[in-house]
Amino acid sequence: MVTTTGMAFKTASALAMALAISAGLVLGGSHAAQAQDLCSRYTIVRGDTLSKIAKATGVQGGFQVLFNANAHVLRSPNLVETGQVITIPCADGSLPSAAPAANQAAAPAPVTADRPLRIVTASGYAPFTDKDLPGGGLFTQLVLRALELGNPAQEVNFFFVNDWNAQLDSLLPSGAVDMAFPWFKPDCDRVEILSPPNAYRCTDFNHSDPFYDALVGYYTLAGSPYDSATDHADLLGARICRPDAWFTFDMEAEGLTEPEITMTRVSQLECWRLLEAGAVDVVSYDALPAEDDMRSLAMADRVVSLDALTTTATLHVFVAKTNPEANAALPAMNAGLEQLRLTGEWFSIVRAGIQASLEN
Repeated sequence: MVTTTGMAFKTASALAMALAISAGLVLGGSHAAQAQDLCSRYTIVRGDTLSKIAKATGVQGGFQVLFNANAHVLRSPNLVETGQVITIPCADGSLPSAAPAANQAAAPAPVTADRPLRIVTASGYAPFTDKDLPGGGLFTQLVLRALELGNPAQEVNFFFVNDWNAQLDSLLPSGAVDMAFPWFKPDCDRVEILSPPNAYRCTDFNHSDPFYDALVGYYTLAGSPYDSATDHADLLGARICRPDAWFTFDMEAEGLTEPEITMTRVSQLECWRLLEAGAVDVVSYDALPAEDDMRSLAMADRVVSLDALTTTATLHVFVAKTNPEANAALPAMNAGLEQLRLTGEWFSIVRAGIQASLEN
């Protein structure tokens, strides 16, 4: 059972998002992707790109859906390697079935809390979370459906609280809520390189399996000194704008921290205005809203996407390590997420959620 309660405290910055299927995810070479059927496995050959493979096979949703189906194989969305074997989703979005291992242990029975779990997100992050979108956005639908599949007996109370910072700063640590989403997770195996605000995401919280692999892009004006950058080190000395609502742990991992670069933290649209005015050299954040913001300001024909620098960041549900009920519920959520992916329901929800966002 899911009870939805509106608790809008503070309006979050709206993110307009559109499906970006035109990104060039290039390996190199000039050969076209080989003909291949849906619902199969495919071996990468020289010259392949995710975009070419998605187009040749007719994958609905393009390279983004294809990448998410193979995030466990592909290290980066902008690099595929000869000899890698990837999965081509079926026409209904499901994945080709694999025979279960003969000695595979049965999944443990889910743990049901003796009270409803309190789950929180915020509006303004379409198509992932927004109270005005169908089902509260595609990420909301994925989370609630994963819980339903993983443990149908577990009751859930679901809230929108439009203060993102409060979710990790007070609501989860205090136990006022049990789960919060969607949050980007750093590489917690390298917590020693993270700044305290980013390390906090590892030291104080546990995380669901990744629900979505987002692309993080870097953009500059055509003709700038950085428009041919092919490595993050090429941005040393640059003035980079990363919106103040966004994480920076990916930049820390690449050495893009002050004083090696000059960081500017303003709103998303202000980042683009500063780029246009020459006050910053590079804009960087989640590629889908970034490209939508760029188009909304009529800057697309003047901006270069530094595709070689594109990275991924995974979106998760966070729970406080001190919350036993929430931690006990994570295995059931992860099991439900796995069912969503195997049956193709994950792909159906993502496609429909993106389409709904474009129509609103």
